Amino acid sequence: MKDKANQKLFIDAICNPTEENRRKLDLQFKKYYFSARFIALVSTTLYFNAINYDKRFQRNKKRFPPTINRPLNDMEEDSLIDFIEDTDSQINLDDIIRSSSIEDYIEDSLLHEAVRQLSSKQKEVIDLYYVKGFTNTEIGKRLNKSQQAISKLHKNALKKIHEFIQQNGCE
Repeated sequence: MKDKANQKLFIDAICNPTEENRRKLDLQFKKYYFSARFIALVSTTLYFNAINYDKRFQRNKKRFPPTINRPLNDMEEDSLIDFIEDTDSQINLDDIIRSSSIEDYIEDSLLHEAVRQLSSKQKEVIDLYYVKGFTNTEIGKRLNKSQQAISKLHKNALKKIHEFIQQNGCE
């Protein structure tokens, strides 16, 4: 009713109730109503897409933190990680290459104890996934199990580790 043309159509339809005036008013109302619904739809879509984008961005930010192994500049092959040395580390490269268990790679005592609580299949899946870098599909082929079964074993192992750490004092 803020628009003067719409006001005039409304007054004409009330004062001169002809079929033509009613049709014009009805047509104008349908245009207005469609516009209002369309704007509401676009607004809602933009709102939820923004929320979903933010969720994806935050999830990816947690999963893939910035790394320090990219080249320092375009001309050099060295990366920042080449210059970082952990003097407290007591890991011997030869031991890692010969190691066959994920337990040999863990230095944190609480995490080590949590991994020891896992079943042998769960340990094997965790080892193949995190130490050897296999995907769930590759692990499934290697162990003659489906990708879904491997995924479930992996998820349950992580859940078991998380629960153990929660119960035994996570800092």
